[in-house]
Amino acid sequence: MQQLIGLELSATTSESRFTLDELVLKVRELFTEQGMAQVVALILHLVDELQAVRHTTGQAQPARACACGHTRYEIKDRLPRQLHTSVGTVEFRWRRLACRQCAKTWCPLREFLGLEAWQSKSGELERIAVEVVSEQSYRRGSRHLAVAGEIPVAKSTLHRWVADSPAAEWTPPADPLATLMADGTGYKRRPAPAQGQDHRGELRVLVGRTAQGQWKALGAWSGQSWAQIVEQVSGPAREFHADTLVSDGENGLAQALARLAHAQQRCPWHLVRDLNIALWKDQAPLTQRREQQHQLNQLIGIELPAGELEQVKPQERAALRQRVQSAEQHLADLVRTLRRQGYERAANYIADAQGKLFRYVEFWLETGVVCPRTTGWLERMMRELGRRLKKIAFGWSERGAARMACVILRRITDTAEWDAYWRQRLGLNNNVQLSLRSVKAL
Repeated sequence: MQQLIGLELSATTSESRFTLDELVLKVRELFTEQGMAQVVALILHLVDELQAVRHTTGQAQPARACACGHTRYEIKDRLPRQLHTSVGTVEFRWRRLACRQCAKTWCPLREFLGLEAWQSKSGELERIAVEVVSEQSYRRGSRHLAVAGEIPVAKSTLHRWVADSPAAEWTPPADPLATLMADGTGYKRRPAPAQGQDHRGELRVLVGRTAQGQWKALGAWSGQSWAQIVEQVSGPAREFHADTLVSDGENGLAQALARLAHAQQRCPWHLVRDLNIALWKDQAPLTQRREQQHQLNQLIGIELPAGELEQVKPQERAALRQRVQSAEQHLADLVRTLRRQGYERAANYIADAQGKLFRYVEFWLETGVVCPRTTGWLERMMRELGRRLKKIAFGWSERGAARMACVILRRITDTAEWDAYWRQRLGLNNNVQLSLRSVKAL
């Protein structure tokens, strides 16, 4: 359908003097508060009339069948509707048709637009709201929308929109994962004494990385253990496995997530850092702790050759394997040395991680795909989550904290996937074309 729409504008200006700024602000105010919303409402009215005529005269292709099986309808009445959008509140009246056989009513424009029964906002406004509050508090987000975007949305309404948004829900990745990472962080949640919950909340995050190097957000959970998270992720409808689990050695994490990965890679940075704590518990002096940390760092510091695997000579691959074997032997010697010196906790700490330090080398030699050696990328992600959940706000509900974390994860890990999700959600298929033909005085 193509329709030429005329816009009549009355402009009254002072003949003595006015500023450019006042003119621009007045034009913006007019179109923001009235013009754009009325244009949208007029186009919806024209489409509604066309749909009503086609369904009542039998011209609709294909014909819509009622639940009773008949396809003949008659016009019943008009219902007032309003939708909140980024161009203002669109107010219009859409027609309601009634089946001539059973008198069941329906709105052809609602089905044409793909709107829910009582939808009160557009999807594009929901995206703006979700992205704004993922970077600032709900109070500041409401004020930001009102001042910068001229979209007045109450804080409570904004909170409800984001809390119910499907964008905060986890969807399993379509591509197989080469690497899996997990981590947790605390936050101040809303206490619930009746349920025995204090203000100490725990947020757990799971992300994956494909063989092509693309990060995928798998989800965020609050108030659930790693074992419960694994049950949700690896349920009958969500079977997937990664090749390697990269973790910082958190108690219970590696054991619980072991069923999701074929092998494990222990983060060497955390290993060296936490060795100081184990030696301190063994009452080792500071100089001894620093010496052992330096020695451990030297043993596990193996870098992969530059370039693709096919370009690396067989002699270099053999030398790399030999270096891994030598490092593992030196680690075993270090464990025995620490036991002789009476540092039992430190010896057990290194022994537990000994077989999980060089998986990134083995994986590269097997597949040619670079596996992350440390959890540095996830640590930076957790810093962004902590900024929103700890620095900007507190008193979260467990559901609210988890859903906000999911939004931040999806936005940062894969911006292309985030944009593709909203393109599909909003139905952006170039089915609407608008052009401004002329602007002239009458």
